[in-house]
Amino acid sequence: MQNTIIKSIVSLGLSCLSLSVLAAAVPQQPVDKNQCFGCHATAIKTLSTRGAHKNVNCVACHDISSDHVKAPSRDNRPTTHFEYAACGQCHTEQHKDIMDPKYHYEWALKNTPPAYAQFRDIAGDNSFRDIQFCLPRFHSSIVTDLANIRSDGRYQYKKYTDLSKPGAPMWEALTDTRPNEGDKILPSKTLSLTWRPQKGREIMGRSDCLKCKTSDSIMDYAYLGARNPKVPLAFDDPDHKVLKTVNNSFNCITCHDPHSAEPRIVFDHLIEAMSHPDYKDYKDYNYQKNVGKTGYPKIEVINMGVRGYPRKIAILEKANSNYMCGQCHEGHNRSETFYRDSDGQLAHPKDAIDRTGWSVGTFFAANPIERWNLVRGLGLNNGTDKATGVKTVSTDHYHMETVVASKHGQAGVGCTDCHFAKKANGTLEHQPSLPSLKYKNTCARSDCHGNPNGDNWSEGQAAYMVATIQQRYRIHKERLERYGSAARNLLIKAKNGDVKINQPEYQKLQDAYSLYLHTVGWYFSDYSKGVHDPSGFENTSSQVIKNLRTATAAAQNALK
Repeated sequence: MQNTIIKSIVSLGLSCLSLSVLAAAVPQQPVDKNQCFGCHATAIKTLSTRGAHKNVNCVACHDISSDHVKAPSRDNRPTTHFEYAACGQCHTEQHKDIMDPKYHYEWALKNTPPAYAQFRDIAGDNSFRDIQFCLPRFHSSIVTDLANIRSDGRYQYKKYTDLSKPGAPMWEALTDTRPNEGDKILPSKTLSLTWRPQKGREIMGRSDCLKCKTSDSIMDYAYLGARNPKVPLAFDDPDHKVLKTVNNSFNCITCHDPHSAEPRIVFDHLIEAMSHPDYKDYKDYNYQKNVGKTGYPKIEVINMGVRGYPRKIAILEKANSNYMCGQCHEGHNRSETFYRDSDGQLAHPKDAIDRTGWSVGTFFAANPIERWNLVRGLGLNNGTDKATGVKTVSTDHYHMETVVASKHGQAGVGCTDCHFAKKANGTLEHQPSLPSLKYKNTCARSDCHGNPNGDNWSEGQAAYMVATIQQRYRIHKERLERYGSAARNLLIKAKNGDVKINQPEYQKLQDAYSLYLHTVGWYFSDYSKGVHDPSGFENTSSQVIKNLRTATAAAQNALK
């Protein structure tokens, strides 16, 4: 059985190499880099003359025509190869890792949700409900996944069973069944879906979301997606206009600069949050007040390109996967709509695609209490809960923010320490997947909690510790929901005029419930059930529960 699985993996890895990629792997004659630096005299020269790739020639990643060498122009620009296999020419082990589905298949064998996991909805129509579980998917085909499930059936797999395989370039795996729709994706009889319970289930809403799914279009956007006569794409472009220009999911260059091999960030929203002057003015923001300390690396923002529009990347002073992974696993404000408490109006231009400062990046809040206080302290909200009339603060997936502020994050531990297994040769396996499938080579390894002179955990103890943390999480969450429900019922009665509460107590109850909603949303979308920051979750939930109990009791005592 094991040999069969290994053979299947090898076969799958080979099948992922398209003919175009294999052709690209045939090296051209090296070019004179100094001649290239005649035009690329700033950012490219700086990066290409330092780091581990300083001796790599341009033709390793670009197809450069003789016309471009003789007379460079917009019309004869080199082709840039974004395929995983392009980096895999040299980084063969990493390429093999990321295309290897072994952990996903192991998960399916061991952790398939029970077929009879359902319950009777006695509070509703008394029918049976199925429980939606999360499904781990492949990073190497994430853009293919998104196009398939969020297009109302427009982009279909050529072979349906390829849903179970990673890695194929998108347009080798999918076909456009409704090209007559042009650049817009229109509603159809086939509804969109999602793999995550809290994600949208309709047609993909904004093409800028694709920046988290692919790096192919990295040079076709201006910084922050601003429109410019010379820019091919903008963040508010129709989805298909962007999709038809890309073919690969986000790849190596998202986290590793191809010119210097240095760790980097390319996601505009995170660069903005780490560098914009608006953020530097708020010295109590978690990143700004700790920058330079362990777990909070400084960045070097570099203005890229000679294409006539601004583009930026940020080089990390020290590799830290919390920020590299955090490019997608962050809760950036650009996804939210903010209203002013003072007049109820938008706090930023409507549909502005090039927001800057606080309204685009993340606040780097360590926990939901901190973020709620920041947003409400700015006199802002994200809308109103219809049933209670409470002003709300929205939630996104604050994975990076939670981990960065945790004890692990502050010690310099990053996402890859838990989600990438360490190999026998000391390198990390480039296959992000659930730590529960590889405790022996993550939590329980000798340079972590398995240190014989430290915790000396076994693989079983690591698994049991995680189970214990998650059980404590469930207990806290149940109590949160119980007191949240009591506050909600009282607020609904007050809004409907069934009871009257003195204004000071009424406001405190509204604030306590608003914070409760933000807290529940924050940790639900965190996925880890408390593991990303165990003590942080318990401290936060305890405070929120106390606030709810105190505010509810005070409001009941203040009934007119």
